[in-house]
Amino acid sequence: MALDIDLSSGVQLVFNTPILVGTMKNAAAVNEGLRRAILAAESRDQGVQVSNIGGWQSAPTLLDWPVPEIATLKEWIDQAVVRLSSLPASAPVKVEYTAYGWANVNRRGDYNQLHNHGEDHWALVYYVSCGEPEPSHRMNGKFELRDPRPGASAASLGKYPGFTFGQAIMIDPEPGMLLAFPAWLDHGVHPFFGKGERISIATNVRLTSIERPPSEQQDSPVPEPRR
Repeated sequence: MALDIDLSSGVQLVFNTPILVGTMKNAAAVNEGLRRAILAAESRDQGVQVSNIGGWQSAPTLLDWPVPEIATLKEWIDQAVVRLSSLPASAPVKVEYTAYGWANVNRRGDYNQLHNHGEDHWALVYYVSCGEPEPSHRMNGKFELRDPRPGASAASLGKYPGFTFGQAIMIDPEPGMLLAFPAWLDHGVHPFFGKGERISIATNVRLTSIERPPSEQQDSPVPEPRR
């Protein structure tokens, strides 16, 4: 049956959720220094238990460690925060924020349960090393982001193949990968099975001010109904 309604200009994407996934340039040398510093800290400190089930998590003071590679990591974090905070505009904005970070070390069987950081604005995760995962585990160490819309999740319970709204996003980490997303998104890490350590650095960002160019200061768009 042919449609007699023109839908070509009547569809808009709303409630967009920005997610940044990128691999940092020249990450190998930075990762080696970060790995040494994190494993040395693990050997001195029993760590804390927050979302981690097993594994080791440092206190949230990592961004203050006197390690040259952390200075580079902070530059990458700043670039990601500015880029995401500029949306939906394309021009960079002037952003001020506070940030704190911590290290995660997961070995065989360790994982991070589903959680969020609703008191902050952006959450970032940088992967230092990923160990040697065993291919027999399909969800091995994957990073999961949940759809924040409860209605969408309820509508995708497998009754309608091909209906993708509400499905979780699964990311297979690799060394040098930086993830950034709204801190209120539920996220977690599946159990790791393999040799070595899976080391990541998590950072939470709380914005204190955003200055946009006058030409790009606008209200949130509201879809206009077609008549």
